[in-house]
Amino acid sequence: MAEEKQEMEERTAVEKGSMDSFLTYVASWFPNLKKTMKEGRMTVPVNDFIAKQLTFAAVMSVFIGIVIGVVLYLQHANWMMAILVAIICYPMMFIMGMQYPKALVAKRRKEIEKDVLFAGRHLWIALKGGMPLFDSMLAVSKGGYGEVGKEMNRLVEKVLVGVPVDIAAAEVVEDCPSPAFRRILMQMVNSIRSGADVSDSLDVVLQQISKEQMINIKEYGQRLNPIVMFYMVMGVIVPSLGISVGLLILSFAGWTVGIREMWAVIPIVAIVQYMFLSYAEITRPIYEV
Repeated sequence: MAEEKQEMEERTAVEKGSMDSFLTYVASWFPNLKKTMKEGRMTVPVNDFIAKQLTFAAVMSVFIGIVIGVVLYLQHANWMMAILVAIICYPMMFIMGMQYPKALVAKRRKEIEKDVLFAGRHLWIALKGGMPLFDSMLAVSKGGYGEVGKEMNRLVEKVLVGVPVDIAAAEVVEDCPSPAFRRILMQMVNSIRSGADVSDSLDVVLQQISKEQMINIKEYGQRLNPIVMFYMVMGVIVPSLGISVGLLILSFAGWTVGIREMWAVIPIVAIVQYMFLSYAEITRPIYEV
C-alpha cells in the first residue's frame, strides 16, 4: 500500500515536472510576458497564467465547435467541419487570451497619464512651498490622484522601510507603464544624485508633458474631423437616403424587397455606427488640460 502511494506520488511529480517544462517552453515564446504582467500588477505566476489561457482557449474552441456543429447539422451539412473550425480557433483563442496583460498595461497607462500632470504640479508646488521631498511625495500619494497616487504610495512605502529615495524611485520606474510618470521619477533621481534642485528640474519636465498633452489633443481633433465626415456618410446618409434610392432603383428593375430584408439592414447599420463611436472613444486622450 505504501509502495503504491509512493509510486503514485512519483508519477504525479513527473507529470507536474513535464507540465511545468511545457509551460516554461510556451512562456519562452513571449519573452516580455513577465515584465508586462508586472506592469499590469498581475500577481499570478507566469506558468499559471499560461495554463489558464490554454484552458480558456480549449473551452472556447470546443464551445465554438459545438455551436457551429449544431448549425451545420440543422442545415443538413457536413457537421464534421466543426472539428476543423475548433482546431483553427484554438491557437487564435490562446493568442487572444495572452493579450490580456497588455490590455491591463494599456488601461493602467491611461489611468496614470490622466492625473500625472496634476499630481506633478502638486508635487512641484509642495516643493516650492518649502516642504521636504518625502512629505511632498506623501501628500501626492494621499491626494486622490488614482493610479498616480498608488505608484507614489509604493515609492513612499519603499522609503519608509529604509530604501533611499533615488533607488526607490528607480525601482518604481522599472515596472511603471506610463512614459510621462517615468520621466518625472527619473528627473527626481537625476536631481537627487547630482545635488540639483528637484523643483526646478521638475518644472521643466512638467512643462514638456503639458505641451505634449496639448499636441495630442490637437492631433485627436484633426483626426476626428474626417472620421466625423465618414461617419455622417456611412452612418446617416447611406442608411437613410441610400436605402431609399436603392429601393427606387430596384423597383424599376422589377425586384421587390420585403420587410425581412429591410430588418436585416438594421444590424449592419448598428455595427457600423458602433465601430465609429468605439474608435472615437478609444483614441480620445483621457487626460484633461
